[in-house]
Amino acid sequence: MKVLSVSGWIGWCGLWVISWAAGDTLTLEGALRLALQRNPTLQALRHEIDAAHRQVKSASRPASMLVLIAPALTAGGSDEELLLHQPLEWNGARFARTRIARAEQKVIHAQALLTLNRVLAEVASAYYEAFYREQIARNAQESLQNTEQVCELVRQQVEAGARAGIDLVQAEIERERVRQHAQLREAEARQASDRLRVLIGLPLETQPLVLQAPPTPPDESVQVGDKGVSPEIIHEQALTHLQEALLHQIRVEGRPDLGVQVRIERWRGERTRPAFGLSLQVPFIDYGARQQQRQAQQERLNAQRLRLQQTQRVIMADQRRAHIALETARARRDAYRTQILPRAEQLVQSTRIGLETGQITLLQVLEAERTARTVREEALQAAMELGVAWVEWQRVHGVFAQRFSQQCLGGDTR
Repeated sequence: MKVLSVSGWIGWCGLWVISWAAGDTLTLEGALRLALQRNPTLQALRHEIDAAHRQVKSASRPASMLVLIAPALTAGGSDEELLLHQPLEWNGARFARTRIARAEQKVIHAQALLTLNRVLAEVASAYYEAFYREQIARNAQESLQNTEQVCELVRQQVEAGARAGIDLVQAEIERERVRQHAQLREAEARQASDRLRVLIGLPLETQPLVLQAPPTPPDESVQVGDKGVSPEIIHEQALTHLQEALLHQIRVEGRPDLGVQVRIERWRGERTRPAFGLSLQVPFIDYGARQQQRQAQQERLNAQRLRLQQTQRVIMADQRRAHIALETARARRDAYRTQILPRAEQLVQSTRIGLETGQITLLQVLEAERTARTVREEALQAAMELGVAWVEWQRVHGVFAQRFSQQCLGGDTR
């Protein structure tokens, strides 16, 4: 597995990060790239991966040499004043230790994939929500302007004696209700924008974000499971490999091993010449402790394999659920776009003409305006829900991790 260091990670991501300043138009792709560079959670992953890479290097080194210095203070105070002992690890201990380190590295890498996929999905979802919340707030402001126009028209008709004064009171009440609704939608838009800022690592005090319309999800049917392995399954597979490596290490610890040693009995006198010898470690007498450890580790491995099976089933169910939610959201968006919204706009135009000619009552006009305002908002919400459903479909299929893992994590993701 090839793993980039912290400096390598930053270098790769630096090639991807767009030049963005406050007031510039931000795209969905630009928001994802800013998150790669600025999000503290993703920055922490870089240090963890670099640490795991260094841990593998450490584990692949030979076992430390034992250096024992015991000068004799009195006669017979020490058998040897210098002892150097180097284990040869012919029993496979070094290989087992390296295998565990590599398995732990894969676990860290899989966790990074999982976090990368989740955070970028949150960024994309927040982008869709921030954009459409802003559109909904604008729609509420336009509805307020339309209601004020209706209120002004009713005022003119009341002053001309064509309508009763109670109609003006009713129009003013409706105008105030629409104003409060517009203020609520404006607050929701600010909250959505702040959430996006936090995820992409921008301070809340910067200028308002100017968001470009996000890409429309594909209209063609997306099949379940037509993407790669999800990060959740990769993570569980890495944990399984780690449990296997730990079991192998327990078995290795029960094998004999050789070592070489150099000893000097005295620094001075006749016995100053170094002596060389071999040591044999025979870990056979352990009173059954190692067997119990091996059985316990085998049980942990069996449990992890069961968790892997359950995760695979859960991911398959999540993929089916995301597919159904995506198709449902697309059908709802299309219904509002092609059927409901055009008819609501036509209704508003007809009632306004009737209001000017005096053929429509004020209550009918206000009800038509209220219906059109609700339909416009629901149409925008349907488009937002479609975008969020598309992001969720990509998340459960690991699309975000697959897109950015090579550039930011490096190496094989599995």
